[in-house]
Amino acid sequence: MNKIRIISRNTDLVQKITRLLENSYIVTSKKIPENFSYFQLNNPSLSEEDVSGIGLIIIDLTDFIFTETTGNKNLRSNYDFSENNLGEQSYDYKILKELKRIQIPCLLIINIDQAGILSRGIIKFEDVILLKHLEEELLLRTGLVFSKHGKTDSKNLIIIEDIIINLEKYELSIKDNVIELTFKEFEMLKFLIQNEDKVFSRNILLSTIWGYDFYGGNRTVDVHMRRIRSKLPSPYDQMFKTVRNVGYMFSRKI
Repeated sequence: MNKIRIISRNTDLVQKITRLLENSYIVTSKKIPENFSYFQLNNPSLSEEDVSGIGLIIIDLTDFIFTETTGNKNLRSNYDFSENNLGEQSYDYKILKELKRIQIPCLLIINIDQAGILSRGIIKFEDVILLKHLEEELLLRTGLVFSKHGKTDSKNLIIIEDIIINLEKYELSIKDNVIELTFKEFEMLKFLIQNEDKVFSRNILLSTIWGYDFYGGNRTVDVHMRRIRSKLPSPYDQMFKTVRNVGYMFSRKI
């Protein structure tokens, strides 16, 4: 299963992220020290253990602090990413510098007033989540990052481009939007997606989804397919294709 490392100073937020992801991924965390020390300055912030086997690093920037020593005055500034405040005597900035050298996708969590850092090249990142949208978007964006990098072995997710099927929640989402499906609609959609580019007759779909003892007839399959297509935005509705005189199939080729 894919492994995720959370880097944060906020223990409560780490626990929240872990709760949202732990059913689908292996989640570990690295606590950022509150105070910068000489020992931290002369030692790597991220050890081999911190990054070994990790498929995604989630970085909570909302509490990052950058410091600059000017004489005897220690300036501390949240959300100030100007060059004057990105001093070497900052443990947070030290972590960002080290992350630029690590070839692991990074997902940033920021507040809206931190958006300016994204264009400064201080840190490389794959995607961004605003803290206020964390609960709605975290699982989706995490899945998209893994999908983009060809890592889709989460036990509870099926990911094809912008389509994410959460097997645990029986939930379908497309481009951040949750699509409401009935149980049988979900099962039929899931079965076809899991068997991409394979054609299934109505009888096979009927027996697989509804069971051999169901007497609803082939029209039941047609009705459910029509409902599925009506709920999906374009072009995803066109990915569920009718094969004339045979049945149905799913193919991302339109």
